[in-house]
Amino acid sequence: MTSTRTVPPAAGRRTAPTGVRRIAGVMSSRGLALFSETIVVSLAVAVLAIPAVTALPALAAGAAHFRRHVEGETDSLAELGRDFLRALRRGWLWGLIAAAGFAAISVTLTSPLISAMPGGAAFRWASGLLGAGAAVVLLRATARWMPSSSWSALIRDAAGESARDLTGSLLLLLALALTGVVVWMFAPLVVLVPGMLVLAARAVVARSH
Repeated sequence: MTSTRTVPPAAGRRTAPTGVRRIAGVMSSRGLALFSETIVVSLAVAVLAIPAVTALPALAAGAAHFRRHVEGETDSLAELGRDFLRALRRGWLWGLIAAAGFAAISVTLTSPLISAMPGGAAFRWASGLLGAGAAVVLLRATARWMPSSSWSALIRDAAGESARDLTGSLLLLLALALTGVVVWMFAPLVVLVPGMLVLAARAVVARSH
């Protein structure tokens, strides 16, 4: 009768845990590519959004760049620039309204005159909630933007979807809060905020579909 003997693994050769192999696989392929695209989009959108009134079209162009990258289409910086010009051509008015609105909310939240007013604290809370809600709606709108889109229709649809998809809206609020914490911890990382928000918005939109 022949006995079966288990041969031990060769000395010095260790098999990496499954979790480690999985993380290494993600970081070495698509995950790393997406991370690098996030940095590229962040820097491009940050530069395009310097005038403030162009922030909304810049975010829309960044979202379109992410969509093309994920779907395997052309995702060059030149195409991102063309998308920015298309979004700006149709959406400059909404970009102006958004910039003015967020500037007014920022003044409300930081001005000492508001806190000195009767009911100033409640007014600040209301302004903060309004700004957070508007940011969620605009992020959804930019994530859905296409070259043929109407900005009025995009924002109207995004407002309705924000009310229906409360989980997605909460995720976007969490993304806004996390980017705020990141900037608070290390201010130069503000240049990475646009890409992080665009990526979060695209993920929420894809999740809802």
